[in-house]
Amino acid sequence: MRDYLSQNATQILDGLLFGVGVLAVYLGAVFTGALVRSLGGAGSRGILLAGRYAQGWFDYLRGDDRHIVNVTLNMVCDNHLKFNTLVADRRIWSVWPNAYQVALIRRAAKRTTVENPVVMFPRRPAQRPKSLFGRVRSRIADKLHGVVASGQIVENGRRRRVRRKREDDYKATYGPLISLISEKCANDHALDLSLGRPMAEHRFVIALTFEKLHDHRARHLRAMVMYEPMLLNLPEECPRVDFEEHKTRYRTLQAIARLYRANPECFGIVKVWRPVEAVAGQADLLTGRIAAE
Repeated sequence: MRDYLSQNATQILDGLLFGVGVLAVYLGAVFTGALVRSLGGAGSRGILLAGRYAQGWFDYLRGDDRHIVNVTLNMVCDNHLKFNTLVADRRIWSVWPNAYQVALIRRAAKRTTVENPVVMFPRRPAQRPKSLFGRVRSRIADKLHGVVASGQIVENGRRRRVRRKREDDYKATYGPLISLISEKCANDHALDLSLGRPMAEHRFVIALTFEKLHDHRARHLRAMVMYEPMLLNLPEECPRVDFEEHKTRYRTLQAIARLYRANPECFGIVKVWRPVEAVAGQADLLTGRIAAE
C-alpha cells in the first residue's frame, strides 16, 4: 500500500487539486451570480427611486399633480363659503384601477380652462368621415371593435354573437367616486331605509374638476360635492371666504352650476338619506332663526 501511494502520489495530488479547483469555480460562480442579482435588484430600485424623485420634482416645479384626487363637500352657509374633505388625497389608480380610464381622465384634465374647470369628455362624432382615408380607417376600427368587443348570447335556443356597448365615460368616471362617498356618508341610513324607517332623500351633485389657478398652489383633480338645491341657487356675488384663493373655488362652483343645468347627465349624483324627524327638526330650527332675525 505504501509502495502504491509512493508511486501514484503525483496522480492523487493532481486529482485532489482538480477537485478543489472545480469546487472553487462552482462556489465563485454561485457567489458572482448572487452578487450580480443583488446589484441588479439594488440598481433597479435605485432607478425607480430616482425616477419617482424626478417626477415629483417636475410636478412640484409646475405646481401640477394629476396623480392625486380628493373629494370635498362645498356649502354656502350664512353667506360664507365653507367646505370639508370627505375623502382625503388618494392616488388616482387606487380610485380608477383601469389604466386606460386614468389616461382618459388625465387627457380631459389637460383640456380644462379657467372658465370651465370641469373635466369633460369629448363626444364621439355621429357622422362618418368624408375623406377616403378617414372612411377606410373608420371601417377598419369598426371591424376591429366588432372582433374585440363581441360576445355570444343564447336567445330562443340559438347562439349568436352580438357587439357589447361601450361603457359611458361619465358613468365609468363617477361610479367609483359615488361608491367612495356612499361608503363614507350613506351606509347607515341606507340600512334604516331598507328596514322601513321614514327617511328623507337628498341629492348631491359630484363634479370632477381640475382648476386652473392664478397662484402657485399645486393643482390636482378634485371631486367637488354640493347639495343640489344649494348648487342651483348660488348667488351671483361671491360670499365671504376665509382666504383670497378660495374665490377660485366659488367660480368653479358657478361653472359647475351652469354646466349641470345644461348637461346633468355629465355629472355624478349621490343620494343621502336622513331621518324625517331630524329633517323636520332642522327645518323648525331654521324657521325660528329666520323669525328671530
